[in-house]
Amino acid sequence: SLAAPAAAYTKKDREDAIKWITEEKGFPHLAAFDKMTPKMLKTVMTNYLNLVSPDALEFLTPLDLEVIWTATSAANNCEICLSFHAGALLGAEKPADEVATMAAGGVPKDPKMARLVMAAKYALAHKGVLLEREKLHLSSMGFSAEELVEVTFAVGQMAGLNLLYVHLIAEGVAIETFLKGAGPFKDTVYADELKKAEL
Repeated sequence: SLAAPAAAYTKKDREDAIKWITEEKGFPHLAAFDKMTPKMLKTVMTNYLNLVSPDALEFLTPLDLEVIWTATSAANNCEICLSFHAGALLGAEKPADEVATMAAGGVPKDPKMARLVMAAKYALAHKGVLLEREKLHLSSMGFSAEELVEVTFAVGQMAGLNLLYVHLIAEGVAIETFLKGAGPFKDTVYADELKKAEL
C-alpha cells in the first residue's frame, strides 16, 4: 500500500503533449515542461495561450500583459517567468534599460508601462486588495475600476505560474540559455556562460 501509483499516462502521451506545445503552438521547449504531466502541461499552456490571445480582455493587450507579468515575476523572484516575459518585451523592441529596470523590480520611465507596473505592484502588495489611497493614485494614472479588475486577474494568473515555476527550479529544472540572456542574472551569475555562447 506504500508503493507509488503507476503513472496515469504513457511515454507517447508526454511526447504528444510536448509536440502539441512546440510544433503546433510554436512555443520553445522548456525543461520545465518535462516535469509536468501531459494533461497538466496542456492545461497550463492552454490557459496561458488563451490569456495572450488578442481579444482575451477588454482593456489589456498581450503586450500590456507582458509588462504586468514581468513586474509580477520580478516581485516573486521567478527566474523562468521573469526571463521569458522580459525577453518578450525585448522582442517587442521595448528599450533594454527599461526592461532591465522592471526585471530588477523597478518602475520604468515610459508612462504606459509605468502605470501597468504600479498597478501590478499594488495588486500584489495586499493579494488583490487595493487601499483607498492606492485606488485614488491609480485613478490619477487613468485606471478605471474595471481595468483594475483585469490587472488584478492578470497578476493573479502570473503569481500562480510563478509559484509553479519557482517550485520546479527548486526541484532542479535547468534554465535554458536563451532565457538567461534576458533574466535577472545575465550580468552576474551567467555572465561568463553568456560570453562563451556568443563566441
